Amino acid sequence: MNQEILYIGCYTPEGNAGIKVVEFNNSNGQLTEINELSDLPDTSFLSVSKDKNYLLAVSEHELAGELGCFDIKDPRVPHFINKQSTLGGSPCHISLTAKKAFVSNYGTGNVSAFSLTGQQLLPAYTEVQHQGQGGNLDRQASAHAHASQLSIDEQFLVVADLGIDALKVYRVNESELNLVFSLSLPAGAGPRHLTFNHSGDKLYLGNELNSEVCDLDFNQQNGELTLVQTLSSLPSANKIESYIAEVTLSKDGRYLYVSNRGHDSIAIFEVDQNNGELNAIDFTKTGGLFPRHFALSPDQNWLLVAHQNSDYLFVFKRDSCTGLLTKTGNQLAIKHAVCICFLEG
Repeated sequence: MNQEILYIGCYTPEGNAGIKVVEFNNSNGQLTEINELSDLPDTSFLSVSKDKNYLLAVSEHELAGELGCFDIKDPRVPHFINKQSTLGGSPCHISLTAKKAFVSNYGTGNVSAFSLTGQQLLPAYTEVQHQGQGGNLDRQASAHAHASQLSIDEQFLVVADLGIDALKVYRVNESELNLVFSLSLPAGAGPRHLTFNHSGDKLYLGNELNSEVCDLDFNQQNGELTLVQTLSSLPSANKIESYIAEVTLSKDGRYLYVSNRGHDSIAIFEVDQNNGELNAIDFTKTGGLFPRHFALSPDQNWLLVAHQNSDYLFVFKRDSCTGLLTKTGNQLAIKHAVCICFLEG
């Protein structure tokens, strides 16, 4: 089957729909919008449940964030079920297991946890609150939980807090999150998004404020992290103010992709298959403004980029051997796109 379904989360300053449903042809890279949903404004992040029956989405309200749930058994025609408070402001990320959802609230610096065991989304069953500040008081006067990633065995949740320059590691229990480790990063780094490798012993982190990518060892027994390597996500000659956004590892574990907002590029790093260390090999201009998010297609042959500050989603062809990207002529007009989520991951 050549047609893939994907969901696009959008900010809605002009009253536009918060979620677009798009069909992607993985044989020629063409995009077609087929539906839109207006149930949640400012839909900043999306994630599909493990059984592919539900779409979870956060509404990035500054004071009272919400997590919404949609039935996608018919993926082209999602049906809104209900929503719950995220217990915080400006939620911006969701991590899922088969039975739980973890939401990072940027504005209030807390992480809330939800059970996914019924036909409706239930209220959050617990939360953890971060405290402190970072080295850049214009952006880091308080905690800002930005994203989380579950360890491969789903026993630990690693949270990147941009506001306090720290990674917090929690053990996931049935009814609570217990802090087991905290790693401080350089002042003003601003940790944003992160991803594990496929064996679970490496964590790759993008720091928004200093545009650096970190390679960390992860102890799968006790949750401890050790910083191994730090690299710039920008070419050495860059003089443009820029901020890292998304971080994604290819399925084969050979290439790491990082988006730069300001430089408006995708940085490509080759991953050493012996020690997991990174080597920058290219910086591909995206052709739009502020590439907030991007996603690799399920077959890994394409990379789609969402630009927050320009009106188009752009499609790049990916060489699976070299990891390099080539811009195609394929694009789709979508305003304020900030998240791309394929039905099939």
